[in-house]
Amino acid sequence: MLEVKQLDAGYGALRVLHDVDLRVEAGEVVAVVGSNGAGKTTLLRAINGIVSPTAGSVEIDGRNVTGKPTERMAGFGMTHVPENRLCFPSLTVRDNLDLGAWSRRGSKGELEPVLELFPRLRPRLQQVCGTLSGGEQQMVAIGRGLMADPKVIILDEPSVGLAPKVVAEIMGVMTQLAERGLAVLLVEQNVRASFKIADRAVVMQRGRVVVEGVPAELIEMPEVRAAYLGGAAAA
Repeated sequence: MLEVKQLDAGYGALRVLHDVDLRVEAGEVVAVVGSNGAGKTTLLRAINGIVSPTAGSVEIDGRNVTGKPTERMAGFGMTHVPENRLCFPSLTVRDNLDLGAWSRRGSKGELEPVLELFPRLRPRLQQVCGTLSGGEQQMVAIGRGLMADPKVIILDEPSVGLAPKVVAEIMGVMTQLAERGLAVLLVEQNVRASFKIADRAVVMQRGRVVVEGVPAELIEMPEVRAAYLGGAAAA
């Protein structure tokens, strides 16, 4: 559903990504992990058109969307949920969610599937988003992206700053999205949490993919355990 081939990208003269290959099938969760500065966020930005690739390609369901404007990506079937939630704090939860459906030619989108995923938002639809907890704002941000009815959803650090119980809830939603047939690309510093739900994982260092595989295999690699799991296998 999402395929990245030999992707290079950066900022001005600074080259950040180097020949990155990546694919995410429909119904699959792929986690991208790596230390700060590994190029994870730049990868998502290059996929979504925020950063223009200098080489390589990005395809959604076989369609080449390389370098297309960010505002057109929802129309191609991709939603990007950036780090730090970025809700509209002065608008209600309902208004925030409805904004996610702007690309659907006047439709207000299907609200009920979002509320099924995030039932705690149902009684808060008329609440101003800025008064929600951090976890609830993250649910709104993800729900807003889902209102566009995407085929692919890419998420940047959805667990950052959240309590463990909320992190588990958010990760559970990622699994449900894959079960519904979405391709889920997840950039996450919480390696333990992401490895529990991912079908495959990609490890990046200095803008390159250095290893890829199923999480159960990766956590047995000493270098992965030492760098990301504190030297011990994930629970």
